[in-house]
Amino acid sequence: MSLFPSHQQAEPEHWRDWRWQMANAATEVDQLLPWLTLTAKEKAAMAAAAGRFPMLATPYYLSLAQSSTPRDPILRQCLPSADELGNDAGVPDPLGEEANSPLPGLVHRYADRALLILTSACATRCRHCLRKRLWDHTGRTLSRQQVKTALNYVAEQKGIREIILSGGDPLLLDEEFLDGLLAAIFQIGHVEIVRIGSRLPVVLPQRLTPEFCATLGRHGPVWLATHFNHPHELTEAAAGACLHMLKAGVPVLNQTVLLKGVNDDAEVIRRLNTGLLRMRVKPYYLFHGDPVAGASHFRTGIAAGLEILDSLRGATSGLAVPTFAIDLPEGGGKVPLTPDYAAGTDPNGHRRFVSAEGRIVSYPEPR
Repeated sequence: MSLFPSHQQAEPEHWRDWRWQMANAATEVDQLLPWLTLTAKEKAAMAAAAGRFPMLATPYYLSLAQSSTPRDPILRQCLPSADELGNDAGVPDPLGEEANSPLPGLVHRYADRALLILTSACATRCRHCLRKRLWDHTGRTLSRQQVKTALNYVAEQKGIREIILSGGDPLLLDEEFLDGLLAAIFQIGHVEIVRIGSRLPVVLPQRLTPEFCATLGRHGPVWLATHFNHPHELTEAAAGACLHMLKAGVPVLNQTVLLKGVNDDAEVIRRLNTGLLRMRVKPYYLFHGDPVAGASHFRTGIAAGLEILDSLRGATSGLAVPTFAIDLPEGGGKVPLTPDYAAGTDPNGHRRFVSAEGRIVSYPEPR
């Protein structure tokens, strides 16, 4: 049963309506005080943090919480916290996106890929967000002229073979606009694939109806990269949304962020990833948290991620083991990290490695 009964008192047809979800999203801490267990100090700190980094959470996502304290793994991801206002080492743009942005909303960091940040609007403001620098109370969306200019740039850059649509959340945009945008992208002969980054399967699955997903799926190879972080997010509604995408011909990948106090535990990650596989969603990346201003309290340290990755080896299907990666500052790009399993060489000169059971095993190479 939800801890937020007023949300669950909605008529079923309203609850299933994504527009109702957005219209009734919580934007002020005071809206949640009747259901939260907070001290007076915590209330004041939460309100102060919301003044710096606006709050927004759909009734659906709030309903996934299984406790009434800010330490709940769902609430920790969407409620403002005093930690966001601390003196941390984070910066507004840790990946140097703005330095690699030749046009408004367009980031061209890799030779064969371009990122189009279409909007700053989201269905839920994730407190660990990479782009908190773009948050505001109204949301900003690229104009049609700005999108056209960006696509003209892509058409001139013959090496670009993939376009990544991101935000905010691009799947909040008008269906007709997205239909036309995908059609225009695939008219550029050298673009082979579109990847959409969206957290709607997690926070607003009601938006991903079969009809909406079919609109996306009728264009070229389109992939969806979503963002489940905790097993409590793996609901029937979320599974249904992902299945609609899959049936429309849109494969679904998951990019988890390792978050202190949310999922920095090997068993939590194992349950998350095996649950994703049951939903036919491939665990793709496990990202170490970026040094984002206002989000440093979520960072675990690289060693924690390597320990979790090591614990998964041999304990679960290889399909459930994502790539652990960091994103280097200043546009340095992604670096995959793995535990070190090398164990020197044996007397015959063969390399030795540590097996999943902890045994030292020699590997004979061809001579």
